[in-house]
Parts: sequence; C-alpha cells; structure tokens
Amino acid sequence: MQGTTLTHASNELFRRPPEEHFASFESLRADADAQRDRCREVAARDLEILFGEDGVHFGDETLALTHYSLSQMATHARVPMSLLGRLRPETRTTVLNQCYERGRRFKIGLADGCRLRAVTSDRYERVWDAELYEAVDRWLLPSGFVPAVPTMNTDEHGTNVLGNTKPALFRSDRDSFAFFFSEESNGAEFGGLRKGVLAYNSEVGAKCLGYATFLFRDVCSNFLIWSASEVVERQARHTSRVRELFSEFDRELREIANTVSPLELRLIDKAATTEFVTKGDHAAAMTRLQREFRVPKRLIGDVIDAVFLPENPGELTAWGIANGITSVAKTLPYADDRAALSRIAGEVLSVR
Repeated sequence: MQGTTLTHASNELFRRPPEEHFASFESLRADADAQRDRCREVAARDLEILFGEDGVHFGDETLALTHYSLSQMATHARVPMSLLGRLRPETRTTVLNQCYERGRRFKIGLADGCRLRAVTSDRYERVWDAELYEAVDRWLLPSGFVPAVPTMNTDEHGTNVLGNTKPALFRSDRDSFAFFFSEESNGAEFGGLRKGVLAYNSEVGAKCLGYATFLFRDVCSNFLIWSASEVVERQARHTSRVRELFSEFDRELREIANTVSPLELRLIDKAATTEFVTKGDHAAAMTRLQREFRVPKRLIGDVIDAVFLPENPGELTAWGIANGITSVAKTLPYADDRAALSRIAGEVLSVR
C-alpha cells in the first residue's frame, strides 16, 4: 500500500486500561465536562508545601495526591517513584519533606474535589478537554464525521483486537486522545480515501495539545491507520502558544466541515434536480422518510418543516430533504443522534 501508516491510535489502544476506553463520544464528552466542573485551581508557593500521610498541605488546603501529582513531587524531591512506593507512609512523608526542593517559585495546583491532579508553574496555560470536544461537537460531527472504528480485518460488528467495538476515544485523569473519520469515502476519484482528524491533549501538562488531519484508506482491528497521505500534524506545549494552536484547531475544523470536493459539488447539483417525491407530496415524503430511510417518526414532521426554512432550498428534492434533515440534526441534544441523522442525510443525497 502507498502512503504512511499512522500508529497514533494503535498506541493508545494498547497502552490504555479498559476504563480509559470510551464507548461513545457522548460519554467521553460527559466525562470531560463533569471533571472540568469539579476542578478548581489552588495557589501554592513552594515554601508553603508540606507533606503529610493524608496528602499534601498548601497552607490551610489539604489534598490527597494522585499518582501523577505524586510523581511530580517526587521529581522535584529527586526521589525515584520506585523507592517511594516501597516506603511506609510515615517514612515517605519524612523523605518528601526533607528532600523537596523549596524555592520562591509560584505554583498552581489543579484540584479535583479533594485530590490534587497536578502542580504547574504560573506560566502554564490550560486547555480543557471539554473545550476540545465542544469544538468537535460543533463543527466536525454535524458534517458527517464519526468516532473512528476498524474498517478492515474485523468481523461484522467491527470488533477490535481487544475484543470490543469501542471507537478510538480514550481519556484518563492525565491525558486524552480521540480519532474521527468521515463516515463515507470520497469516491473513485479520490481512490476511496476518507478524511481523518485526531486530537490529543493533557489538562495537567503530561503531554502537548496537538492535532492531525489527513486522508487515509483503512483502519485495521488494531487501530493502525493505513495509506495515510497529506498528513498535517501540529502541537504545542501548554504555554502562551497553546491558545493560538487551539484557535487554529477550531478554524481547521470549520474548514473541514465546510470543504466541498468537486465530486460532492456534482452530487449536490444532481440532488438539487432529483425529486424526492412526485409533485411535492408532503405525505408521500413523510412516508418515504419513515419506511425507506428510517427517520424516527417523531422527527419526520420537523424535517419537512425544516425544508422550507429561509436558509434551506424550500423544495422536496433530494437536496431539499437532506438540508431539512441536517437542520433538525443540529437541534438534537445528543451527539450519537446527530451523527445518525447526518448519515441519513447522506443517504438521501444518493437517491435516484
């Protein structure tokens, strides 16, 4: 096969425990949103940091240490984590208090409830996973992208090598990774390639904020991305530069969502002149939407009404119906429902 084989998603699949692998974008985003709501920043000067058996004390604030925040403290104390793990709690506390390098540097702690997730310098610029996923939900999913699943070397259910059908959506207390692709290939003119977008981030600074866009052929059951081309990858550490990169990511998603290929233009022209039903029969259009395209019955009336919104064609052609469907899809509260309805819009564009 020509092109590059991308290993980003495969690496995530094999290094993550099951609890960090999400079954849907909706659950991934809910997890990120809930954690952001729980989190707060606490100020702590190095001179005020004192370790106890119950965690770390920042003046009057006491927080339990997560594995990541403990590893940060161990690094500053120049004590190997492997050694700390073998010590009794009271001995570990004594070692940290004696070895931790205290200076006058100002630090910011990120607390999740009563736990300390991380400590960063005052120059750290945080980008929340919730912000990343909000941009994906706003621009990428309504334009026909879905969380990526295997497309080759798998069974009819899309089972991956770990024995589940979860898409490439991963998140932990330290970092996150998500991979999306356009659900339908771009046709024979483009060699059957799909568009792919992946994004990764760390709210605690464990890795950079980054994203990549590319065309590719297939994803196998171990999440290797085959025959990738036109790969563009950007990343930035969480300093002042990271906000610029996040804005760039948001603009890139808008451009991807609004990109129309020559093939797609021809499909639009054809759909605009293809009657969905004869003589603009509303009842017939509703029946066809339900029986042939499986549009949920509760949404069919809304779809027909949306065809005649000022921003839509106002005709019961394939193009008009597809626009009505996508208009309704944007109003649905759940990402899975929006993606499912967007898929139907694509099917309608192919009617003859």
